[in-house]
Amino acid sequence: MNSGSTPSSSLQPTPDRHVIRPDAQINPYQVHMPNIDDRVGPNRIVQLIGEGGMANVFKVWHEGLEVTRALKILKNASDKELRERFFTEAKILADIHHPNIIEIHNIGYWDQRVPFLEMEFVDGLSIREHITRFGRLPPPVALTIAYFVCQSLYYAHTKDYTLYGKVYRGLIHRDIKPDNIILSKDGIVKLMDFGIARPSEVSLHTIGGKVMGSLAYLSPEQLEGKDIDHRSDIFSLGSVLYEMLSGQRAYPQKTISELVRQKSKGDYVPLESFGIAAPQSLIGVVNKAMALDLQVRYASAADFGRAVYAELRKTCDRSPSDILYYFAKDGSSPPMVQASSKKPFPKAVATLLIILGTCLIAASLWGICKLTGVLP
Repeated sequence: MNSGSTPSSSLQPTPDRHVIRPDAQINPYQVHMPNIDDRVGPNRIVQLIGEGGMANVFKVWHEGLEVTRALKILKNASDKELRERFFTEAKILADIHHPNIIEIHNIGYWDQRVPFLEMEFVDGLSIREHITRFGRLPPPVALTIAYFVCQSLYYAHTKDYTLYGKVYRGLIHRDIKPDNIILSKDGIVKLMDFGIARPSEVSLHTIGGKVMGSLAYLSPEQLEGKDIDHRSDIFSLGSVLYEMLSGQRAYPQKTISELVRQKSKGDYVPLESFGIAAPQSLIGVVNKAMALDLQVRYASAADFGRAVYAELRKTCDRSPSDILYYFAKDGSSPPMVQASSKKPFPKAVATLLIILGTCLIAASLWGICKLTGVLP
């Protein structure tokens, strides 16, 4: 998990809940991360599982409950902007309950009142790791993952949130990428890292003109610093689906100037160029999700999800949960539903049987009529 930010200065955290008070006297040069076997609250550090610019993530053992959790610890707790974004992420996750979104369990403080988030631990691999391992994912797997992320995004985009005393309608994730989507060993998709998520209507924290998010997956409007809405996340998920199917980033450029130039033209290698065994309708779904024109792009994550599911049904006859269970287990595909082994009657034979049956019925009727005197 990594984290980012969201803007505004007029909205401040409530003084007693999460703000680290000035008297804490945190010195960023003295803050250190815990070591293996150190205790953070009721948790014992087991392993470092992620390291980002803003926070480190550890696998921990909650000794009281005897369960594995994840601990996200802020690196520079003296940075007011980073700290407020960290607490905003905590408030957002505390109000989200969806089977395809990481859950938060607690918030606390480490050495010198450095804040941490205690979160659900997902035993699995990110989509980035799966792409690195396999090059490209089988179309049914890629579509199923995208389908579940669509469900989680539609929930996040339409839910009401209370943040710092105000109610907001909908949330924009702003950092959809393969690294932030996890597939558990049980085949469950989880969307994580709401570190730079913000309400649809307003930004909560100042960001000093910085472009937030991972450049390769940002929508053109987000990359250019324009106002964005939930359709920005749809573009990003479309880019992830493109990469899962092709094994290549749609926009591999490394600098903002190159990315802006290419994305402003919608100039990416056509998906069909990779020789993927996918119908033209699937390619059309990806292109629509990544459309430059917001009026052409899917209007909602629900619309995108319906289109993805329709394509999934064309490629595989198994349930989405079956598809991901088998893939997560060993990279395989589930056995297809077997068709009946009985061979159908040839058309000519079926026609002959119908004719014979009709003649038999007619002869029977004629005999009955003769016996009853209806016919002379």
